[in-house]
Order: sequence, then C-alpha cells, then structure tokens
Amino acid sequence: MDRAGVRKEIQTFMDQYYAREDGAGEGAEMYDIDSFTMVQLVLYLEDKFNIVILEELHGFSGGDFDAFADFVAAAGQENDAA
Repeated sequence: MDRAGVRKEIQTFMDQYYAREDGAGEGAEMYDIDSFTMVQLVLYLEDKFNIVILEELHGFSGGDFDAFADFVAAAGQENDAA
C-alpha cells in the first residue's frame, strides 16, 4: 500500500461526499469535516484496503489529508507485515 494510492482514495471519498454540493469538495481540508464524516472516511478506507485503522487513530497526531494518507499507508504496511 502506497501513500499516493491512499491519498487518491481519500480524494475520491471527498469528491463523492461533496458531490451533492457543486465544487464543495475542491480544496476541502481535513479540518473542514466533522467527526461523523471522519469516521465514514476511516470506514471507507478500511473497506477499500482491507485494513484496520479506526482502532489505531489514537496514534494519529493530526494534520492534513497528506499526513493522514501517510498514517493510513504506514498502518497498512504494518498490517501486511503482521
């Protein structure tokens, strides 16, 4: 699992989530989404990559979607190694 692939899926989720609001997903940042949407994003990524990250979120120190993509990719690599 690579960071670029994870980042692409995050963008896909955001585009789908904001599809009902024309152009609202463009330039959306992590701080723009509420906790419910964050959980939806995590569940989407878990399903897409067949990994567990919800239980590991305590290890995420925050940041933007790029930092979150790094976190998810690292969690996926740890999952593959196990």
